[in-house]
Amino acid sequence: MKGCFMFAWLISLSLLAPTGEIFGDIRSGETYLAEVPVVLTCGGEKVEAATDKAGSFRLKTAGSGKCTLTVTYKKQSPSVEVVVFERPTRYRFIVEESEGKLVLKRV
Repeated sequence: MKGCFMFAWLISLSLLAPTGEIFGDIRSGETYLAEVPVVLTCGGEKVEAATDKAGSFRLKTAGSGKCTLTVTYKKQSPSVEVVVFERPTRYRFIVEESEGKLVLKRV
């Protein structure tokens, strides 16, 4: 009986664990963007973080499928659609200026 309880507890923990993850880096030109806020939105869930000093990020979410990544840089918040899978997926992004507005693109 005790073993069954422990098994059920472990299963419930795995159901609560994040199922999707993206990681990578963000740059503007040749400069990697250090310590800029990033938000991953999957359905109604938002996961917030910031890039590290090398412009790298890692975000885990309970969701998967089509999501939106938003970066806040120079008082603007460009976004791009990403696909989050159950396995960690690497993305590389670049922020470019187009007609006075920042655009976030996959590299």
